[in-house]
Amino acid sequence: MKPGFYSILNPFMSNIAVILCFIPIILLLWKRLIREKAYLFVCIYWLLNGLINLPDMLGQFQNPQMQENITLLDNLVDTPLALLIFYYASTGNKKKILLYLLIAFTSFELVVVLWKGHNFDSSTIIIGLGILVLFVYSFWGLAQYFQKIEHDPFENVMGFVYAGFIFYDGLWVVIYIFNYLNFRKDTVQANQFLNYLSIILATVLTSVGLWWYSRPKPSLSKAYDHRNGQ
Repeated sequence: MKPGFYSILNPFMSNIAVILCFIPIILLLWKRLIREKAYLFVCIYWLLNGLINLPDMLGQFQNPQMQENITLLDNLVDTPLALLIFYYASTGNKKKILLYLLIAFTSFELVVVLWKGHNFDSSTIIIGLGILVLFVYSFWGLAQYFQKIEHDPFENVMGFVYAGFIFYDGLWVVIYIFNYLNFRKDTVQANQFLNYLSIILATVLTSVGLWWYSRPKPSLSKAYDHRNGQ
């Protein structure tokens, strides 16, 4: 695509991406899903993405330093927040592995920031490993989903969530190469387009999963009554 085309298309893509980021949290509240922590952190993840990109939509990012600080902070919390989603969606040994992975990755971030400083040099390292971890785990989660024939509603929702992260992190591999490892000004608008496209694909899949398959988590009293045949 020609650069002029991106300048016309990107504002439109930005608006769509930001709006879609708010759909999961709306579904969470409307369907009363807040008791399910995996759903809650999925919605928080995309809500933060929407809030971070909201100034772009409104054309309000006038302070480059503030924009840089927000971007660096987002780079730090992105992977740990996604790992929390997978942690609460898992059980048994898989959950223990994710807890250790979360602790290890957070410690890794701390070491890199102390070594390189809180800047784009440290973010380049953190984002690179984060993309790899999330893409591999999302692919693993989706592969396990397809190994089963029958699924409960929660597993169906998480199947869509995993698929969303595969699209999101898969496109971010391209963005990472051309925006961090081999930065070129002539690819900035193309990278923005891919970023918005990755958000749109991921939030649509997540929202579809929540819309069609999610069910409120039963309260403790209802669960007790059910176990006792009442």
